[in-house]
Amino acid sequence: MPERLRGNEIVVLGAGPTGCAIAHALARRKLPPFVLEHGGPGGEVPGPFLAGLWDHTERASTARFALRGAGQFPALQDQVGPIGYLRSGAMVPAHTDTEADAGRALADVQAAAGLPVRWLSREEARQREPALAPDIRGATYSAHGGLVDVALMTRRLAAAARRAGTTFSYHAGHVNITRQGRAIVISAARARFEARRLIVTSGAWLAVLARQLAVAVPTRVVHGLVIATEPYPSLLRHRLASICQQPRGDILVDCEDVRDSGCTTVASAMGDATAKAASLIPAVRDARITRAWPWTAVLPSRRVPLLGAIDDGVIVAVSHTRDVALTPFLAQAAALFVTDERLPEGLEAWVPERASAAPLPPAG
Repeated sequence: MPERLRGNEIVVLGAGPTGCAIAHALARRKLPPFVLEHGGPGGEVPGPFLAGLWDHTERASTARFALRGAGQFPALQDQVGPIGYLRSGAMVPAHTDTEADAGRALADVQAAAGLPVRWLSREEARQREPALAPDIRGATYSAHGGLVDVALMTRRLAAAARRAGTTFSYHAGHVNITRQGRAIVISAARARFEARRLIVTSGAWLAVLARQLAVAVPTRVVHGLVIATEPYPSLLRHRLASICQQPRGDILVDCEDVRDSGCTTVASAMGDATAKAASLIPAVRDARITRAWPWTAVLPSRRVPLLGAIDDGVIVAVSHTRDVALTPFLAQAAALFVTDERLPEGLEAWVPERASAAPLPPAG
């Protein structure tokens, strides 16, 4: 027989940033869930470093919610302890006239949508960020961009959720979902559980369960690499696109879609990353690389967050990006969806397309 879960019988699939944030939000509502993770603690977080927070170049419809999430990080840090949060501001510099024209147009669109984004001339950008190359054409800018230690944040959220009664189970392996009456039965590698609600929080889990539920959820697999240079004296004041400076002085470059860009080896990806950094920040042209973290993410192809029900009692709360700015907002929205069966104002529930009418099969 399946092990009967305690509490409100909610199972969360995924112990990455989103899964732990949802567990924390539910636990604060006196509904501590049971969290299953196919790997170890932290989910798919690649390493201990500060990552970018709030991409102001994202389409306005999703950037608006991510901005609300980014604004919740100070309160989140008060709740769970230090998570390395820093509101640094962010720029995306333009190298060419074509990029500058696109940047001006983007800044106008975002500002018209009420987002705090504007265009900086070359002189304004270099005044704010003196380390920038002298040949840039300008930059889009937002004071609301920031940095956060994603690995530390995930651990803090998990610890706070655990103190409030949440149970975590790691290395679950493959999971199969079936029905037993009104209950959802989750069969993992080492145990079976039953719950009234199941919350899917990662693209990897969603891709597996979508096939079981015959739900059309197109996903994309993204491969990337984060490299760290030797430490530099205080050099960068802002996050520059996917480049930032860590508190210890090392410069981090986060490269996405390294396979699609033509890089076939880690060495070639590292070479491209250092060239990219040097084109923006000449001072790091001869930087020595000290560490590198490869990463892989499964994300929705539609490039919008997915939040809604895909079956009776099966809820999806999956971000469309690795940027964790949306995490606190998505967690609060998912918890509200569980407790009140509604979403925050302005957010529409995602309704998936079914490949066929295929409810969960009964448990064998």
